[in-house]
Amino acid sequence: MQDLFSRIERVAPTNVSILLTGESGTGKELVARTIHLLSGRREEPFVAVNCGAIPATLVEAELFGYERGSFTGAIRSQAGYFERAGRGTLFLDEAAEMPLEMQVKLLRALESRTVCRVGGEREIPLHTRVVAATNRSLNDAVSNNHLRTDLLYRLAVFHIDLPTLRHRGDDVCLLADHFLARMNEVEQTRKFFSDDSVVYLRAHTWPGNVRELYNTIQRAFILADGALDLRSAATYGPTVIGTSSEEEGVTFRAGMSLSEVERIVILETLKRFEGNKTRTAAVLGISLKTLYNRLNEYRALE
Repeated sequence: MQDLFSRIERVAPTNVSILLTGESGTGKELVARTIHLLSGRREEPFVAVNCGAIPATLVEAELFGYERGSFTGAIRSQAGYFERAGRGTLFLDEAAEMPLEMQVKLLRALESRTVCRVGGEREIPLHTRVVAATNRSLNDAVSNNHLRTDLLYRLAVFHIDLPTLRHRGDDVCLLADHFLARMNEVEQTRKFFSDDSVVYLRAHTWPGNVRELYNTIQRAFILADGALDLRSAATYGPTVIGTSSEEEGVTFRAGMSLSEVERIVILETLKRFEGNKTRTAAVLGISLKTLYNRLNEYRALE
């Protein structure tokens, strides 16, 4: 972890493009935000874009913007993500999922330091720093034609590979302390990890990496009055459909509708909290109003 922090601190003040690699959930966006906050661009926007979530036909318009009337539905001109980032940082998550023809246009924009909106002719100067990320191995991404070699070299002026939590040893506890400190600061509380939670932090393999760690701590934080119980909070996390947890998990059968799955999860969580609707809603991440509406629907079906 100290080596990772050292590399981040060294590259953050520069203006070079950075490529982050690592499994899903290893904290790539967290690192990108940290780089932004440690740079001279910290007062400028940080714009995060999931390239894999944008339809292939809209990637260019989303990144570079478009002029009114340039395509069906373009009723007004719109700035793209590059323009919105301005002199700040643009985080291109899952960059290897971008269509190859769009990768050529992105490469041209990065090399010329200009973009042109779809349907426009004016070249707009770029002052944005680009931090990109992918969960693919770089060799596989290039050999399987997911990522152009020339774009790879343009994005990876500086490359940081993020290890999984299971390979970080005591770093798990450092991250956990950081997340808890932030939550205590926001909520103005003094909650802490129980002794068993520290044991659990070290023993669990954290297959969901940083994302799983953060979500588990957040659930435990909501449930705790003082000491956080991570082991208990973990049982209220996602359950893989078709399997059952060893610790009073919920089993879902194949073919169930989403509404059936939702009903089981809500009622089981309510049961575990002995009917406490406030805690049930908090753990599920829904409002009390939504919870009451669902319960009324279930009663009507009985």
